[in-house]
Amino acid sequence: MNPLLPPLNPLRVFESVARHLSFTEAAQELHITQGAVSHQIKALESWLGFALLERGGRGLRLTRGGENYAAALTQAFAQITGATRELVTTGAKQVLTVRGHTTLFVRWLIPLLPAFQAAHPDINIRLSGAVEGVDFARENVDMGIVYGDGPWEGLRSDLLFSDELTPVLAPELARRLPTPCTTEALLELPLLHSNRRPQHWPDWIRLAGAQRGVAPGDVYYEDLSIIYQCATEGLGVALGQLRYLERDLAQGRLVAPHPLVLRRTRGYHLVCPSARADEPKIACFRAWLTTFSRTGPGPSA
Repeated sequence: MNPLLPPLNPLRVFESVARHLSFTEAAQELHITQGAVSHQIKALESWLGFALLERGGRGLRLTRGGENYAAALTQAFAQITGATRELVTTGAKQVLTVRGHTTLFVRWLIPLLPAFQAAHPDINIRLSGAVEGVDFARENVDMGIVYGDGPWEGLRSDLLFSDELTPVLAPELARRLPTPCTTEALLELPLLHSNRRPQHWPDWIRLAGAQRGVAPGDVYYEDLSIIYQCATEGLGVALGQLRYLERDLAQGRLVAPHPLVLRRTRGYHLVCPSARADEPKIACFRAWLTTFSRTGPGPSA
């Protein structure tokens, strides 16, 4: 037994007393007598060798040390509660936490997950949305999906899909374009730019052999999901990642009138620490997802 770990019952009682600053309310919360509360507090203070509470005419007050200790205990008990809730919810299932861009989750990964869960009911996938990349040293996650060229030091990385970018816009706005669509006519429309991917439009325009500066109607956004929604509402032309927009294009919410697609090796990679790459739940999800990314329709197992 850890000699620095105090007895747990007094800790639980002290945390309650510290929240309420009342022996009576703590006793009611814990369903014990007020005398038992007092006994447990004395036991903890005796074990520590100093007081945590000051008793005066105006009631209880935490010492400075007691205040800091109570805050830490409240956080620790909240973590225990959360872990217990998760265990009760998942039962014998394993939880695999994946961190990545929210747009990628919503537009690409989440529609695939029912097939994975059906094939692997013993693994629950938890998604953690983020704008920045994943930091395995600081974050409690198993895997990440990151955008870039790779490889990354200390990480196992598997390419899921590479950039396939083409202009997309609402059908109503597309009616202003000639048939077939020309680059010149397309670039006369307002363009929707990503502040996080500022080179996308310039790279596509360069590939098209055209030139274009910033026009008055152009708009810049941080969130790619907002860009796609603005394109759907007819506010401009987005440079769309085709893997994200398959449903929108199939159902006619967006159209891709120009034949030019910007393709490059840069793309989205599934990553995990190299030391954990062979853990069963990680290896299982990697094998399934990379198989899907190569074949298109989700694998059945």
